[in-house]
Order: sequence, then structure tokens, then C-alpha cells
Amino acid sequence: MGPESLWHDVEGQLVYGGFALAAAWILPGRTLAERLGLGRGRLGVGRIAAALVGFLALSNALHGAVVRLDWLEGSSLAAIDDVVRDESPAHPALVWLSVALAPAFGEELLFRGFLLRLLASRWSGAVAVIGSAAVFGIAHLDPVQGTAAFLLGAYLAALAQRAGSLRPTLLCHAVNNSLAVAGSAGVLLDLGSGGALWQVALAFAIAAAGLAFALRGRGLQAPAAPADANGIPRGHSDDERAPLGPDRR
Repeated sequence: MGPESLWHDVEGQLVYGGFALAAAWILPGRTLAERLGLGRGRLGVGRIAAALVGFLALSNALHGAVVRLDWLEGSSLAAIDDVVRDESPAHPALVWLSVALAPAFGEELLFRGFLLRLLASRWSGAVAVIGSAAVFGIAHLDPVQGTAAFLLGAYLAALAQRAGSLRPTLLCHAVNNSLAVAGSAGVLLDLGSGGALWQVALAFAIAAAGLAFALRGRGLQAPAAPADANGIPRGHSDDERAPLGPDRR
């Protein structure tokens, strides 16, 4: 695999993002930002930071579990590690773009922006979260990577639902993949050993705590109803028109 394949991966993510942007017109909302959840959202810095720590912990826990179960060899995850290790010395920026940055934008726009909000406009928040995560896992076309992607996708989908925005999930996805690239390239500590069982369990616990802190106070909810030209949500009576302010707790 050389630079051509890396560029091919970037092009694939552009297709993901382009499709989400083009199809967003069928989603509720007045603007593209409303339809795909590109606005500021409801969560403050503290909750976003907790969600980020939790997501990094979940990613490390899943990696550790895969290594301990001896599932890494022959999987797409091992192939990605090999590509990053081989290509980073000659093409570090392209590797980062292909493996870290482009997927963070392309996949978030498609799976947590378009698909999640499409499902949430028809079914409950929990169904939308699981459904979008399942499609995200299947899209990886590998049992090991797909299982990990399902769990990571469920975490990100729940976060996107609670935040009402893709910004926290874009941050989590980009930071996690960037750290993974740095580890595989030898810039940071490589977690290839998987760690002890207690370390894996602790990472799962941190992930659960981080997500619980970010989600606390409200259940998983569908995106807000589309508003009319005056910014009033459709279907609300006059005494229900005062919008709720952002949740900054």
C-alpha cells in the first residue's frame, strides 16, 4: 500500500461527506447546520472533555481486548497499523490526513450527522443510536474492526444525541485517530501489548464514567423539531414558544 491507496481512502471519505451534505435536505431543519447538527450544541467544555477522555479510554480498552483475545492478527486493524508504520516516515502528513482527519469528518457527517438524525426523526433516540452504530460497524467490512466500530459508534451517537451537535464527536474521532496514528508511527507509546486485564477493565470503567457524565440530566433525544421562519418550533402552541437555553452544567 502506497500513497495512491492513502489518497484513495481520502477520496472515499470525501464521498461519505459529500453524500451526507447532498442528502441533508431531507432532514428536519432550516439550514444545513441545523439538519446535520453542525452548530454549537448543548454541552459545555467540562462535559465535552469528559466525553473525550471516555472515548479515548474506550478505544484503548477495545484495542487491549482485541490484543488479549488474539484477534488482532489478520484483521483490518493490524493492516492499518502496518500501513501507518510503513508510510509515516515518507508521507507523515498524508497518513494523518488519510487515517485520522478525513475519517473524522467523512464518517461523522455520514453516520452521526445524516444517518443518526434521519433515524432519530422516525424512531426513539436509543433505536437511532443503535441503528446508526450497527450500520457504522457493518461499513467497516471486517468482523473485528466492525465490532469495535459498533461500540465506538454507539458511544459517539449517544454523545451526538445528547449534545445536539457533531462538534464533540468530531473532536473525539479526530483526537483518537491522531493518537492512534502517532502510536503506530512510533511518535507516542504504542499500545500493541494490550496491557494487563485490570488495565483493560479500568479503561472500560473510565469510558462508562465519561459518557455517563456527558449524558447526565437528560435521556437520548431526537433532534429538535424544525422551526418556522420566526424560529418557533413547529407544532408548539404560543405558551410553549420560549426555547430552552443551552445546557452548560
